[in-house]
Amino acid sequence: MKTLDVLSVGEAIVDLFPERTGIPFAEVERFQRHTGGAPANMAVGLARLGARAGLMTLVGDDGFGQFLRRALADEGVDVTGVGVHRTARTGITFVCVGAGGERSFLFYRHPSADMLITQADIDAAVIGSARVVHFGSSMMAREPSRGALLHALELARAAGCLVTCDPNLRAHVWEDPGEAPPLIKAALAGAAVVKISDDELTPLLGTSDVARAGRMLRDLGVEVAVITLGARGCYYDAPCGTGALPGERVQVVDTTGAGDGFTAGLLAELAPAVAAGRRPGELARPELEAALAFANRVAARVVTRLGATAAMPRRGELG
Repeated sequence: MKTLDVLSVGEAIVDLFPERTGIPFAEVERFQRHTGGAPANMAVGLARLGARAGLMTLVGDDGFGQFLRRALADEGVDVTGVGVHRTARTGITFVCVGAGGERSFLFYRHPSADMLITQADIDAAVIGSARVVHFGSSMMAREPSRGALLHALELARAAGCLVTCDPNLRAHVWEDPGEAPPLIKAALAGAAVVKISDDELTPLLGTSDVARAGRMLRDLGVEVAVITLGARGCYYDAPCGTGALPGERVQVVDTTGAGDGFTAGLLAELAPAVAAGRRPGELARPELEAALAFANRVAARVVTRLGATAAMPRRGELG
């Protein structure tokens, strides 16, 4: 029985943000705690938008892990798939935000619990309970999480789940960054939806040309390829055609989580069609563009406050 619209597979970590933007790390005196990790942020966004969302990962047997499990559950995210590692700690990231919303990071994951998930931690029943299984690329950066993710995707496809991806490339987590492009492209093959940001095109696809990148993704078997362009909106390549939608103008405070919000908005809008048995590639242009416009609206709201999910909207807040 499909009880989840989307199961997000990947890291849940703690983000620590300074109380004010525009201050270098060396001068920050106080940090505020937020849930973090792109897959977890996306699950929170889905839940706030009314979708039935779950997360599969590992956290540490520590206070930060307890915080994440409680915070996610309080948001309405199904945490059945969130296990606890016996020895590794929950990952922590310090985020410094510049005056224009730009970010720099200090990572404390050496390795963290989410990086040590194994195939044995992947629950086939939880995978099979979802209509869509969503993943990012960080789990692919090293073993044992790489094998765990590939196993999860194999189970998902065997269970008839649609697979979606936001690579969210983070070169620093890869032992060998040169492994990233071929491994990620292989995992994207046949995906129902891939959302990728324009700054990931060159490292992953070898081109900065948006239209060419869209075609390359479609040539991999991706049904709907979406390239986010920051404040400029997004570009799409799908069976219904290609096109671009403008972004929304807002006062940017912090860009952390904008892509996660966009993906949450898109998958939340696609969920009713998927529940009715339609694949994203079957949508007519007006349907797809309406979903992408909604995703743009969600992303625009996310950047108006400090923290990846602080301004993640609920559906009723979007009018």
